[in-house]
Amino acid sequence: MRLHELPVLAHMTYDENDPYAVRVAFTDGEYVYAEWRLDRGMLREGMRREVGEGDVRIWPGVHIELCGEADFTVGEESLARFLERTYEVVPEGEERVDVDGLVTRLLTAG
Repeated sequence: MRLHELPVLAHMTYDENDPYAVRVAFTDGEYVYAEWRLDRGMLREGMRREVGEGDVRIWPGVHIELCGEADFTVGEESLARFLERTYEVVPEGEERVDVDGLVTRLLTAG
């Protein structure tokens, strides 16, 4: 099996209306290799110890493995700063989800 390393950018966004998730697009600036919604708390915990199972695993250094196939390494300091800002917007324990709005969006999608 031959492993390939390819430098990509991890473009992360946070929306307070989806407070538990961080959206991340792995891209080279032109092509998006993967786009995922990752658990915000899992990202933070993954900076300290290995977490996750199934499709997403995260461990220190910050490695993010998707579907057991792709292993992305994210800059630890950049991720820590990003997560700190998300917790300034929506502090841990103050996450709220508009369930009625979510159900409406799901029923009208597609």
